[in-house]
Amino acid sequence: MADMKNWRPLLLSLLSLPSLLFATTSHAEPLVWKATKGQQQLMLIGTIHLGHKSMYPLPEVLEQFLKTSDGLVLEANLEESIPQINFDGVTLTKQVLTSEQRKQLEKTAKQLKLDPIVLLNLPPWLTAVSIENQTFESLGYDASEGVDQTIQKQAQALKVPLLTFETLAQQLDVLQNLPDNGKSLLLDAISDEEPQTEDIYSCIIQSWQDGDQDNLLELLETSEWDQQTSDDLLYSRNRDWINKITDPSFLSPTGQYVIAVGALHLIAEQNLIQALVEHGYQVTQVTTSTDSYCPL
Repeated sequence: MADMKNWRPLLLSLLSLPSLLFATTSHAEPLVWKATKGQQQLMLIGTIHLGHKSMYPLPEVLEQFLKTSDGLVLEANLEESIPQINFDGVTLTKQVLTSEQRKQLEKTAKQLKLDPIVLLNLPPWLTAVSIENQTFESLGYDASEGVDQTIQKQAQALKVPLLTFETLAQQLDVLQNLPDNGKSLLLDAISDEEPQTEDIYSCIIQSWQDGDQDNLLELLETSEWDQQTSDDLLYSRNRDWINKITDPSFLSPTGQYVIAVGALHLIAEQNLIQALVEHGYQVTQVTTSTDSYCPL
């Protein structure tokens, strides 16, 4: 689902390219971990759902591992048909905002050349997704260049089977059942002021490229999310996923798999990396990281 917050996490994109805004760090790579237990080998990468060709190639250690893998595991199959959204009886954005928050939404919409009337009549979670997506696209990033889609295309070319933790319908169901229909996502999406927003999004991309876990976590985490939203989007899904990872009917105990999920699922609290260790896996980072020096 995006990174969920895969949105700053939800979706993730930006102005120009990080390479145009910040100095490129040589030899730095995105975060990739290898997890082993018995004969099973996993390689995990945290994804960003919108991207640019300048973010590739992916780390060689990951691409080589994928070539001999028994499967690629994604959050969902990105080539599935998008489920229809039911708007009947749902809470709308205009119903959850104060007058001041509505002014901020209208300001944000104007900056992004979005119709505020349309946004006000969408569910809050969908308004948030629309804002995040438009922000990244206005900055030169595209879903077709996202890490998830890129690695899925590579797996298809290699004839590596695709496995998924969820369906798109299940992800939509999570969003539609958030508290206040995703109000906290919306408040986060309209909380930043220009020009800081562009700097933040640029720094997210740069930090991902550099494998700067601390910086990435600081940028992706949000104080606007209530506890239930965090649990619905991150923690409970991580618990479901670790149960699938350790289920021999889902992943063979002797198999080799690449797992690519939104970055926060691997670095935030109650993350999958910690869960793997708790389930007896030996986990090591296999890429070289460096600090990002974003001018925030």
